[in-house]
Amino acid sequence: MGYNDDLVKKRDGSYVLKHKTKKAKEGDCIECGENSKNRPLGGVYRYNTEDMVSVREYIENHLRTYSRHKSIKPIWCNKCQALINYTIMLDIKQNYL
Repeated sequence: MGYNDDLVKKRDGSYVLKHKTKKAKEGDCIECGENSKNRPLGGVYRYNTEDMVSVREYIENHLRTYSRHKSIKPIWCNKCQALINYTIMLDIKQNYL
């Protein structure tokens, strides 16, 4: 019988969160800390075709939804090519007219 939680029992009887264990730290990117091996949904990576399609769909939907946003640019990790965040350029003229 196991529990469905994020705890790991150590040898001395204490408990630690799974993401803070040594096993979870193996394979982490040095720059961004992303690790596709221990994440339940995995990360979003530039070299994965399905991920790129979903990023492009997100950008298209975002630009259609927010008309005041001029452009949106995904920021990728230089080492592992994981998606870090998005940079959005606002159309200031449209905001103040």
